[in-house]
Amino acid sequence: MADRKKGKAKASPQKKAPVKKAPGKKTPGKKTGTRKQTNLGKEMKKVGLGIAILLAICLTIAMLLDIFFKPGITGSGRKISKPGIAQKEKKPAGKLSGGENRISPVFEEVGDIRNKKPSTGLRGKSQQLILYEIFEGIDHGQIEKKPVLPEDRDIPRIAIIIDDIGYDRQIAMELFQLDSNLTFSVLPFSPFGTSIAKTLSAKGAKLMLHLPMEPVQYPKVNPGPGALLSAMTPDKLLDQLRKDLKEVPGVVGVNNHMGSKLTADSDKMNQIFTILKKRDLFFIDSRTSPVSQGEASARLFNLRFAQRDTFLDNSQNIPYITGQLASLVKVAKRHGTAIGIGHPYKATLETLKIELPKLAGKIRIVPASQLVHFPE
Repeated sequence: MADRKKGKAKASPQKKAPVKKAPGKKTPGKKTGTRKQTNLGKEMKKVGLGIAILLAICLTIAMLLDIFFKPGITGSGRKISKPGIAQKEKKPAGKLSGGENRISPVFEEVGDIRNKKPSTGLRGKSQQLILYEIFEGIDHGQIEKKPVLPEDRDIPRIAIIIDDIGYDRQIAMELFQLDSNLTFSVLPFSPFGTSIAKTLSAKGAKLMLHLPMEPVQYPKVNPGPGALLSAMTPDKLLDQLRKDLKEVPGVVGVNNHMGSKLTADSDKMNQIFTILKKRDLFFIDSRTSPVSQGEASARLFNLRFAQRDTFLDNSQNIPYITGQLASLVKVAKRHGTAIGIGHPYKATLETLKIELPKLAGKIRIVPASQLVHFPE
């Protein structure tokens, strides 16, 4: 028994023979599944990277096209919102015969006007572009046709018209508070034109319709919504004029916004003046054309009429505007009256705050309605 136990203890256990894998077959397991998931992830990353690169290329091409082919960018890069059109660059102001300076285009930035490109306006709080005047070469010699003021005449009178009201309520109210005798000319279909007109009218301000008219640069320069165009039939033109007048309640007169082409068309001006005469409205010619027919049509219809003498703020800086205001005062002292046109710029507001108190007792600011007359 002892020998049997001893022999049993000495016996070594049998080793299992290794299992051989059949050739060409792989044993499925966790490593194979993980490897497939890794490969799929890599492929997805490649696809995502490709899409990102493609989007980047498309965006780059779009930006380049926008920079090189987008029309209407001038000055600080602002563009007309509603008409969507900008004007061509004009040459610097030159000299007219008689030694007087040619009226310059409106400039958007403060500085030396000789080094600036003309601009079509500024953006208001609504982010829509405010369209300011396009000024053509003007024969300033027409001013000398006014009678010279006798020395014993009353104090000279000045009317200051603030054009292009309708985009900024705050500056309109500040200008009115500065002097209630300023005249406000409101653009039809401007974002806040109707509401500003109602507010100012309730306060006793004198309002005018700033009537958009076709300039010679049209369609590259668009006067904006409500514009009267030379291609319109008489019925369409008069219908548009009635809509413009309805848009700005409480007006006592009209002056032109742009209009270097339309104001030179006697037939169109006669058509416009038929409506103004019926409504007992006067017309003040902004004189954006040296061949305007405004005065001739006013004479024909016996319509109260006047024309501006000086643009105050072609360049938006206080020294320039101060000089233009001094020129306006000089005209008023010589002829008894003068009409200046400005715009709702901050620089214009600040200049008037400084200069108008200095004119007290020397010049009287009056509404534009007091300076119109029936042409002889």
